[in-house]
Amino acid sequence: MNDTGLGEPSALDLEFRGLPLLDSPWSVRFARGTRDRRALEVYNNGLLLDVMVETALATQLLRGARRGCRDGRHSVLAWGHVCADGTAPSLTLGRAGTPLLGAITTPGGFWLALTDGDADRVLAHAPDGTHAKLRVRAGWSR
Repeated sequence: MNDTGLGEPSALDLEFRGLPLLDSPWSVRFARGTRDRRALEVYNNGLLLDVMVETALATQLLRGARRGCRDGRHSVLAWGHVCADGTAPSLTLGRAGTPLLGAITTPGGFWLALTDGDADRVLAHAPDGTHAKLRVRAGWSR
């Protein structure tokens, strides 16, 4: 596995609540942003979807949410910047507000959440009352 020079591997081999990232259409890797800041790249079946760069400025709590399928297994990946207290936000899926468990934080102030199934929207809630909502898009669509 390659190293970014930032003290962590360039690819994340993660498991979310027993759902291996490697068995899904999603992959993420660390990179270097401008001024040697950490960056996190999000991919769907090898196609770059988003790049988040570490910052001290106000950040997007919920930056992206996509749905995809691999080998007949549907999944939703959501991502963003951590809350002001350094934790991942609490997340809910769909109109019914089904809790999405298992969000993880990564170096650089990012979070990722992965779940089996399909959903049309994701809602993120920070401890300070801030919230954000996004429509879940198909894997590689813009």
